[in-house]
Amino acid sequence: MALVRITEESLREQAGDRVFEQALAMADKVAGLSADGPLIEAAVDGIPVGVRIGPRGIEARCGCPAPGPCPHAVAVALAWVRTGEDEQVTDLFETLRALDRDWLARQLAELAAGDRVLSARLLEAAAGAGAAGAADAAAAVADLRAEFAAELGGLAEEARDHEHYDEWYPDTGDLEELLDEAEVLLDEAPDAVRELADYVIEGIERALDFGTCYGADLTEALARAQDLHLDACLAGSPDPARLAERLFRGALESGWGSFDDALPGYAEALGAAGMARYEELLARATGSAHKLRPMRESLARARPDCPDLPPGR
Repeated sequence: MALVRITEESLREQAGDRVFEQALAMADKVAGLSADGPLIEAAVDGIPVGVRIGPRGIEARCGCPAPGPCPHAVAVALAWVRTGEDEQVTDLFETLRALDRDWLARQLAELAAGDRVLSARLLEAAAGAGAAGAADAAAAVADLRAEFAAELGGLAEEARDHEHYDEWYPDTGDLEELLDEAEVLLDEAPDAVRELADYVIEGIERALDFGTCYGADLTEALARAQDLHLDACLAGSPDPARLAERLFRGALESGWGSFDDALPGYAEALGAAGMARYEELLARATGSAHKLRPMRESLARARPDCPDLPPGR
């Protein structure tokens, strides 16, 4: 717990004399005063008011149109000060968690400046928190993969039941919700999410290959999985050569347009080494000109993003 001292003098200084005097006149109109940590709530002459007490004074939420801190908010804070306690106790964690993250980081850095021991402790704690967060995210991705497996298996089974040209309108609601969950984990575990997205792409394609799918829901889910794969590649650290091989195979073999337009979007993730591997695979490829021509054109468009790539052959 931490002590945050708000006094009548500090309220006057923050609000100004005019607003403070108006608040004094409203003091007998404050009703239903309640405090929960740093948050104080009440009604002033029927107007609901919320006041948060922080290191920099009060922050107000009031139903009146006046800019804060308005007289209603100051009146509530003043009533709180006059509860008879010498110092009001607020929860430090609850106070800090409401503040801007960048501001808190700057404050910590300034406090630790010149103190090697404190700096080392903060860096060690940050590394530990990062490792723990990454481990938790990886575990969450593993759990999510099991849920995807069950959902994709169900869709594949439905598709088989409709493979003889029966109309099939797949319900992708659960699949979309799982993709929402995967997107949340992207920043913490991009490489694990990349592998998960690849798995989902292949699973959706299998379902599409089996049945005669009506509606665009399943193909839209496929597009979302591809977008997730790209975002994860850009945020993570995929092996450039393996990524090039996956993109090449996907563009060449998929009947659903997966990775057809991989370049130049993936150029940054591939880097010069991955782009060179992609070019090598494309140079050796034989098959449908319908497939290969757009792949060569997309490679040419991606060259400005990879200036280290040798001139095309």
